[in-house]
Amino acid sequence: MKKLYWLLLAFIPALPLATVYALLVPPVVLEQGQAHRIFYIHVPVAWVALYAPLISAVSGILFLVTRRQVFDRWNVANARIAVLFSLGVVISGPIWAYTAWGTFWNFSDPRLMSFFILLLCLGGYFLVRLFTDDVDRRGIYSAVWAVIAAAASVFTWLAIRVLETDLHPGPVLKTMAPEIGRAFWWNVLAYHLLFWILLVLGLQHERAREMEEMEMNQ
Repeated sequence: MKKLYWLLLAFIPALPLATVYALLVPPVVLEQGQAHRIFYIHVPVAWVALYAPLISAVSGILFLVTRRQVFDRWNVANARIAVLFSLGVVISGPIWAYTAWGTFWNFSDPRLMSFFILLLCLGGYFLVRLFTDDVDRRGIYSAVWAVIAAAASVFTWLAIRVLETDLHPGPVLKTMAPEIGRAFWWNVLAYHLLFWILLVLGLQHERAREMEEMEMNQ
């Protein structure tokens, strides 16, 4: 709990300050107008959405090898965060896209569609957990689905880095103006603090759920 206390203490001012800074300080990108400010939320959220499934998959593999429940807890806690942040991506992305394309969704864009596939894989993960009562089988099936979701995450990263598209701007991290860079990295920090808070809470929740299941089965 002490770890969570310090994370919360850092997070409570970090996210609102980073958001206000991003809304007010960086210059407007003329081609996109004020709508470009969603970038400061969209990209940090997307980063967490992409690597949380990887942590989940590693935890799932460790569960398959050791059968220790602590790794299943890490598996599901990270998968839950991945769902939340992936939803954040598919909500914030279309808001940004509308100003550039005149439409909220473009089915020809590989980045959007790959993120949508990732979200479907994560949905399948939780359907498996929901309908599997046996604890051991639930951990095994979840581990397999976590690996599938991680593969979708890697494919999404490749779609962002490799596949050419005229619908998205190119890499900007090395060419950002100082004001834009500060706003961006402050939001990266804030959303990573949120990730760690949700992870600690998720692990505590899974531990409590396991204890409740053990008491019910006695």
